[in-house]
Amino acid sequence: MQFFKKKAKSSSRVGLVINSDQLALACVENRDGEPYLLNCEMVKLQSEKDGGKALAKLVKDLELENTQCSYVLNRKDYNLHLVEAPEVEPDELRSAIRWKIKDLLDMKIEDAAIDVFPVPEEAYRGRNMVYVVASLKTRVQSIVELVNASGLEMAVIDIPELVMKNLSTRFIDDSKGVAFMDLRRNGSTMNITCNGELYLSRRINTQLDPDVMQSMEWDSLKDRLILEIQRSLDYYESQMGLNQISQIVIAQRQHDGAALAAALNDQLAAQVSVLDIAEHLKGASELAPELQQVCMAAIGATLRGKKQDPKADSAEQVAA
Repeated sequence: MQFFKKKAKSSSRVGLVINSDQLALACVENRDGEPYLLNCEMVKLQSEKDGGKALAKLVKDLELENTQCSYVLNRKDYNLHLVEAPEVEPDELRSAIRWKIKDLLDMKIEDAAIDVFPVPEEAYRGRNMVYVVASLKTRVQSIVELVNASGLEMAVIDIPELVMKNLSTRFIDDSKGVAFMDLRRNGSTMNITCNGELYLSRRINTQLDPDVMQSMEWDSLKDRLILEIQRSLDYYESQMGLNQISQIVIAQRQHDGAALAAALNDQLAAQVSVLDIAEHLKGASELAPELQQVCMAAIGATLRGKKQDPKADSAEQVAA
């Protein structure tokens, strides 16, 4: 099964994330080449098992039947590895990669659904590197069944790193390179992109609660976070031989987005700011900071294939 398989084009797309305590859903429609947010909803769950019932109700209430759906995996549902691609024909790459990474996985290779996405050649001084995503086939199948049973049409299974790329491509000027970060309690992610291409994606281990700046551990956590950020930027610049990153953008947080950005800005050479999706995305739904953080991945999942330049956009690219 291909995670990133493209299906029939559509003027609207549902992005969906279900985890142990909540369901996040966003529905974005293409209007003259621009995304328009029709719905943005968060539903509390007792457990992840309640997700199917809650989703079916939401689909019915919002009249979303037969809308294509992009489902975003939770971190626990997949492995992500950066490897050198075997020298094979493009149509043989996926099968060749399976055997190259079999010893890296925490699952049997025959039980794994595998897909691959490329890294620009200049990112690794001409080496042909690719990111490999692996998830249990049984988990992928259960997601497909859950989505289809709700009345939505399964279109794409995505991962947080790529939906973050969708957001930065659409809403951030990365022509000179940008580091886009999603800082959360359960771990954080940094993407470095340039001109819409993903050069580097790294997990940031520092855990940041919604009210972390009020905690007694904030100073030590801040120092640890800054060290992790700087190491990633240094790797991009020195080991990959690419231009210095002068812009860092953090995804909106529930309470302290602006304050956290200001604290990092004081300690880092790069300019740090916050991406407020509400400033860029028109829609019928208001995006308060708390809802924006909860639904960020769901919104990003609806933007697959979109270009930053609206003149380059088209109805066909919305569901690409």
